[in-house]
Amino acid sequence: MRKTLVLLMALLMTFSAVLSGCGSKTEDPGPPPEDVINSGSASSRNDEATADDSGNVSDGKMLEGAVQVSIGQGDGKTYTVDMYNNDAVNTMLGFLSGTLLFPSTEYDEEQGFAAHNIRGSYTQDDEITVTDIKAGEIYLFSGGQLRLYFKDIDGANITATPVGYFTETDDLTETVIADHEANRDDPWGVEVYFSITKMID
Repeated sequence: MRKTLVLLMALLMTFSAVLSGCGSKTEDPGPPPEDVINSGSASSRNDEATADDSGNVSDGKMLEGAVQVSIGQGDGKTYTVDMYNNDAVNTMLGFLSGTLLFPSTEYDEEQGFAAHNIRGSYTQDDEITVTDIKAGEIYLFSGGQLRLYFKDIDGANITATPVGYFTETDDLTETVIADHEANRDDPWGVEVYFSITKMID
Protein backbone atom coordinates (compact mmCIF):
# COMPACT_ATOMS: atom_id res chain seq x y z
CA MET A 1 0.00 0.00 0.00
CA ARG A 2 2.80 2.40 0.91
CA LYS A 3 4.57 1.73 -2.40
CA THR A 4 1.33 2.47 -4.27
CA LEU A 5 0.93 5.83 -2.47
CA VAL A 6 4.54 6.79 -3.19
CA LEU A 7 4.06 5.89 -6.85
CA LEU A 8 0.85 7.94 -7.06
CA MET A 9 2.55 10.95 -5.45
CA ALA A 10 5.46 10.70 -7.89
CA LEU A 11 3.08 10.56 -10.84
CA LEU A 12 1.11 13.57 -9.57
CA MET A 13 4.30 15.62 -9.11
CA THR A 14 5.51 14.72 -12.62
CA PHE A 15 2.12 15.63 -14.11
CA SER A 16 2.11 18.97 -12.24
CA ALA A 17 5.61 19.78 -13.47
CA VAL A 18 4.63 19.05 -17.06
CA LEU A 19 1.51 21.22 -16.78
CA SER A 20 3.38 24.15 -15.23
CA GLY A 21 6.02 23.89 -17.95
CA CYS A 22 3.35 24.01 -20.62
CA GLY A 23 1.66 26.97 -18.99
CA SER A 24 4.86 29.05 -18.89
CA LYS A 25 5.91 28.29 -22.46
CA THR A 26 5.46 31.34 -24.68
CA GLU A 27 5.37 31.40 -28.44
CA ASP A 28 8.67 32.41 -30.04
CA PRO A 29 8.10 35.93 -31.43
CA GLY A 30 10.82 35.44 -34.02
CA PRO A 31 13.54 37.98 -34.74
CA PRO A 32 12.81 41.67 -34.14
CA PRO A 33 11.83 43.74 -37.18
CA GLU A 34 14.74 45.33 -39.03
CA ASP A 35 13.85 48.81 -37.76
CA VAL A 36 14.05 47.58 -34.16
CA ILE A 37 17.42 45.89 -34.71
CA ASN A 38 18.91 48.83 -36.60
CA SER A 39 17.42 51.69 -34.64
CA GLY A 40 19.60 54.76 -34.49
CA SER A 41 20.64 54.69 -38.14
CA ALA A 42 18.00 55.72 -40.62
CA SER A 43 20.21 56.20 -43.64
CA SER A 44 23.15 54.59 -45.41
CA ARG A 45 25.66 57.04 -43.97
CA ASN A 46 28.45 55.51 -41.96
CA ASP A 47 29.38 56.22 -38.37
CA GLU A 48 31.80 58.95 -39.43
CA ALA A 49 29.06 61.40 -40.44
CA THR A 50 29.88 64.89 -39.18
CA ALA A 51 28.27 68.26 -38.91
CA ASP A 52 30.01 69.28 -42.14
CA ASP A 53 27.93 66.93 -44.30
CA SER A 54 24.73 66.97 -42.30
CA GLY A 55 23.16 69.95 -44.07
CA ASN A 56 21.52 71.07 -40.83
CA VAL A 57 23.65 73.97 -39.72
CA SER A 58 21.69 77.13 -38.94
CA ASP A 59 22.77 80.64 -38.01
CA GLY A 60 21.01 80.64 -34.64
CA LYS A 61 21.51 78.78 -31.39
CA MET A 62 18.42 76.62 -31.88
CA LEU A 63 17.09 74.42 -34.66
CA GLU A 64 13.42 75.16 -34.10
CA GLY A 65 11.01 72.36 -34.96
CA ALA A 66 13.95 70.16 -36.01
CA VAL A 67 12.06 66.92 -35.46
CA GLN A 68 8.64 65.63 -34.55
CA VAL A 69 8.41 62.74 -32.11
CA SER A 70 5.46 60.39 -31.87
CA ILE A 71 5.17 58.32 -28.69
CA GLY A 72 3.56 54.91 -29.00
CA GLN A 73 2.86 52.62 -31.90
CA GLY A 74 0.31 53.49 -34.55
CA ASP A 75 -1.44 56.80 -33.95
CA GLY A 76 0.68 57.94 -31.04
CA LYS A 77 0.75 61.43 -29.57
CA THR A 78 3.06 63.71 -31.61
CA TYR A 79 5.33 66.40 -30.15
CA THR A 80 7.60 69.02 -31.71
CA VAL A 81 11.22 69.12 -30.58
CA ASP A 82 13.56 72.11 -30.80
CA MET A 83 17.22 71.06 -30.95
CA TYR A 84 20.47 72.79 -30.08
CA ASN A 85 22.73 73.74 -32.96
CA ASN A 86 25.82 71.87 -31.80
CA ASP A 87 28.11 69.33 -33.46
CA ALA A 88 26.59 66.29 -31.73
CA VAL A 89 23.06 67.25 -32.78
CA ASN A 90 24.10 67.97 -36.36
CA THR A 91 25.78 64.57 -36.54
CA MET A 92 22.58 62.91 -35.28
CA LEU A 93 20.47 64.79 -37.82
CA GLY A 94 22.93 63.74 -40.51
CA PHE A 95 22.03 60.10 -39.79
CA LEU A 96 18.32 60.78 -39.88
CA SER A 97 16.28 60.82 -43.07
CA GLY A 98 12.52 60.60 -43.14
CA THR A 99 10.92 58.82 -40.19
CA LEU A 100 12.83 56.50 -37.89
CA LEU A 101 11.31 54.03 -35.43
CA PHE A 102 13.32 54.62 -32.27
CA PRO A 103 12.61 51.96 -29.63
CA SER A 104 13.75 52.82 -26.13
CA THR A 105 15.27 49.79 -24.42
CA GLU A 106 15.98 51.38 -21.05
CA TYR A 107 13.39 52.94 -18.78
CA ASP A 108 13.79 54.34 -15.29
CA GLU A 109 10.64 55.80 -13.80
CA GLU A 110 12.33 56.93 -10.59
CA GLN A 111 15.03 58.84 -12.49
CA GLY A 112 12.42 59.91 -15.04
CA PHE A 113 14.01 58.90 -18.34
CA ALA A 114 13.63 56.58 -21.32
CA ALA A 115 16.86 55.87 -23.19
CA HIS A 116 18.55 54.04 -26.02
CA ASN A 117 22.17 53.70 -27.15
CA ILE A 118 22.61 55.29 -30.57
CA ARG A 119 25.10 54.65 -33.32
CA GLY A 120 27.81 57.03 -34.39
CA SER A 121 30.79 58.92 -33.03
CA TYR A 122 29.82 62.10 -31.22
CA THR A 123 31.91 64.97 -29.96
CA GLN A 124 31.73 65.83 -26.26
CA ASP A 125 32.82 69.43 -26.83
CA ASP A 126 29.40 70.76 -25.78
CA GLU A 127 29.05 68.57 -22.69
CA ILE A 128 27.86 70.37 -19.56
CA THR A 129 26.90 69.55 -15.99
CA VAL A 130 23.17 69.89 -15.32
CA THR A 131 21.87 70.09 -11.76
CA ASP A 132 18.10 70.14 -12.30
CA ILE A 133 16.32 68.62 -15.29
CA LYS A 134 12.93 69.60 -16.70
CA ALA A 135 10.48 67.17 -18.31
CA GLY A 136 10.97 67.10 -22.07
CA GLU A 137 14.72 67.68 -22.09
CA ILE A 138 16.93 65.37 -24.15
CA TYR A 139 20.60 64.65 -23.42
CA LEU A 140 23.36 62.61 -25.05
CA PHE A 141 25.78 60.86 -22.67
CA SER A 142 29.42 60.09 -23.45
CA GLY A 143 28.76 56.39 -23.98
CA GLY A 144 26.27 57.16 -26.77
CA GLN A 145 23.13 56.88 -24.66
CA LEU A 146 20.36 59.27 -25.69
CA ARG A 147 17.91 60.05 -22.89
CA LEU A 148 14.52 61.73 -22.90
CA TYR A 149 13.60 62.93 -19.43
CA PHE A 150 9.84 62.72 -19.05
CA LYS A 151 9.79 64.06 -15.47
CA ASP A 152 11.29 67.02 -13.63
CA ILE A 153 14.32 65.73 -11.72
CA ASP A 154 15.82 67.98 -9.05
CA GLY A 155 19.43 67.35 -8.08
CA ALA A 156 20.13 65.06 -11.07
CA ASN A 157 23.71 66.34 -11.43
CA ILE A 158 24.36 64.76 -14.83
CA THR A 159 27.19 65.48 -17.26
CA ALA A 160 25.97 65.24 -20.85
CA THR A 161 25.48 67.11 -24.12
CA PRO A 162 22.18 69.00 -24.42
CA VAL A 163 20.31 67.77 -27.50
CA GLY A 164 16.98 69.58 -27.34
CA TYR A 165 13.61 69.75 -25.66
CA PHE A 166 9.94 69.04 -26.30
CA THR A 167 8.10 72.30 -26.87
CA GLU A 168 4.93 70.95 -25.20
CA THR A 169 5.17 68.89 -22.04
CA ASP A 170 1.73 69.11 -20.40
CA ASP A 171 0.93 65.40 -20.82
CA LEU A 172 4.41 64.08 -21.65
CA THR A 173 4.89 62.21 -18.37
CA GLU A 174 1.53 60.44 -18.63
CA THR A 175 2.05 59.58 -22.31
CA VAL A 176 5.47 57.97 -21.77
CA ILE A 177 4.32 56.02 -18.71
CA ALA A 178 1.20 54.81 -20.54
CA ASP A 179 3.24 53.53 -23.49
CA HIS A 180 5.66 51.81 -21.11
CA GLU A 181 2.72 50.04 -19.46
CA ALA A 182 1.37 49.00 -22.87
CA ASN A 183 4.74 47.41 -23.75
CA ARG A 184 5.23 45.30 -20.62
CA ASP A 185 5.02 42.09 -22.67
CA ASP A 186 6.88 43.40 -25.72
CA PRO A 187 8.67 40.41 -27.27
CA TRP A 188 11.76 42.48 -28.12
CA GLY A 189 12.11 44.19 -24.76
CA VAL A 190 11.12 47.65 -25.97
CA GLU A 191 10.17 49.89 -23.04
CA VAL A 192 8.73 52.84 -24.98
CA TYR A 193 8.22 53.24 -28.73
CA PHE A 194 9.20 56.54 -30.34
CA SER A 195 9.01 57.53 -34.01
CA ILE A 196 11.20 60.45 -35.04
CA THR A 197 10.53 62.50 -38.18
CA LYS A 198 13.12 64.97 -39.45
CA MET A 199 11.43 68.29 -40.26
CA ILE A 200 14.36 70.40 -41.50
CA ASP A 201 16.84 70.11 -44.38
